[in-house]
Amino acid sequence: MSNTTAILSLLHEPADRCSATRLFRGEPVLRWTLDRLARSRRLATTAVLCWEDQLPAVTPIAAEERAYVLAKGPRMSVPQIEAIAAARRWADGWRGGLLAACDFDLGFYAPWHAELVERLNSTAVLLADASAGLVDAQLVDALIEHAEARPDLELCFAPAAPGLCGALLRPTLLNRLAAAKAHPGRLMHYHPDQLSREPLAADSCLPVPAVIARTSHRFTLHCERQVLRLDDATVSLNGQLLSTGAEELVCRMHAHKPPDRLPREVVLELNTTRATKPIYWPGRTLKIDRPPFTSDLARALFQEMSELDDTRLTLAGVGDPLLAPDVFTLIDAAKLEAGAAIHLETDLLEVNAQQIARLAASPVDVVSVHLPALTPQTYMEVMGRDGYAAVIENIRRFVAERQARGSMLPLLVPVFTKCQENLAEMEPWYDQWLRAVGNAVIRGPSDCAGQIPDVAVADMAPPGRKPCARLASRVTILSDGTIVSCEEDVLGAQMMGHIGKDSLQEVWQRRFERLREEHRQSQLTNRPLCRRCKEWHRP
Repeated sequence: MSNTTAILSLLHEPADRCSATRLFRGEPVLRWTLDRLARSRRLATTAVLCWEDQLPAVTPIAAEERAYVLAKGPRMSVPQIEAIAAARRWADGWRGGLLAACDFDLGFYAPWHAELVERLNSTAVLLADASAGLVDAQLVDALIEHAEARPDLELCFAPAAPGLCGALLRPTLLNRLAAAKAHPGRLMHYHPDQLSREPLAADSCLPVPAVIARTSHRFTLHCERQVLRLDDATVSLNGQLLSTGAEELVCRMHAHKPPDRLPREVVLELNTTRATKPIYWPGRTLKIDRPPFTSDLARALFQEMSELDDTRLTLAGVGDPLLAPDVFTLIDAAKLEAGAAIHLETDLLEVNAQQIARLAASPVDVVSVHLPALTPQTYMEVMGRDGYAAVIENIRRFVAERQARGSMLPLLVPVFTKCQENLAEMEPWYDQWLRAVGNAVIRGPSDCAGQIPDVAVADMAPPGRKPCARLASRVTILSDGTIVSCEEDVLGAQMMGHIGKDSLQEVWQRRFERLREEHRQSQLTNRPLCRRCKEWHRP
């Protein structure tokens, strides 16, 4: 471990808003990251991996910090890098989420990382995020020492919040990952055909203080929201921030309570029509008939969303967005005007080959397909129609269209909603789709705060009520433009505002803050949906 190299990759970052150009307290984020890593006693070298269009911003910073730079020519499409970046846009912790990816997989491309190892004669590689401007050098040293004491381990990691540490790889593992075109995070997740123990209980895991391991906050400076959050939380550390450790940073973030300027997640309903009638669907028992979301409403919404560059937009709600008029026009506008990460939920029924091709070529990150069955009979029982074969055929077409484009995006995610009717198929379903497409999600049905029959297998809500976890990050907008308290409010009973008439920022910071305070004080008398809700504990 005498020559451990920290590799900071910018390959997943755009040219105009990357870690070398984004500022934190007046300095480029990349300089903060390199300065913090320079405090490590065990790192021998540091390298920056980037594209040619990032080089003008990267070169002067790297020269000042004595970091080696490897530019991989003009920017090009690398499907593995793009797919991991999309998967991680929809995950918050250091591990978990789509494609079995971890936070240290961002920007990872094993052949080029191996090239750096060869050029620098490295004996080990630290994968650190280029936007980790508050990375803890003491944690990095502890990780290197942990790995040095276990020479038989090819991967060691710290279960710390994103941006505080990283993962350590030996060249032997790097070479195997290069040959397999795989990312190291795959070794940290469940695979149906491999026997493995939980990584957190393995020797490869560096023990870290509980406050660092259990925090739900991120500490990367990869977007404007994070820059604002961390700047506000550490404002009193002027002159000391460069040397402040991870535990102090975590404690300050936990004490920092003001809401963000705008919600991180927007759930947008485009319509109320659907090709199926699932037993857990509110439209099966409630009369819900709203007009489709219009282009005028979309224009007003996307203009406000554009103020922050990390908003996640989920197209879902009562209806199937693929059946909405002008859905692809709205998707393109959401990406172009708001720069949002986009997730679309669909039954993938009543769509033709042209629509599937357009979906496969769209700027959507994730397409979730409701497929809560392993057999046609169970599909009929749960979804209310004979559509299993048609969905499977449409999935095949979607994957073929995506492959023809040489892309891994949009990510395809089959979704299984667990009920008594399909419980026996759940485990084999999960393993089958994990093998087939690399992603599979199991979730429980909601009774929409007591508004529809409860078909859940069990009540998963904890015994002690706490403030709703979603009120700090998520807003739901119905197809008529009504802003409601959450996605459980399918009838618009708890209206918070209206797109085009009310400022989203005003609604989020003032009206939602009153709702949050009511939750904190357990004063839900005037909030019947909140009082009956069983989903308050979900993130």
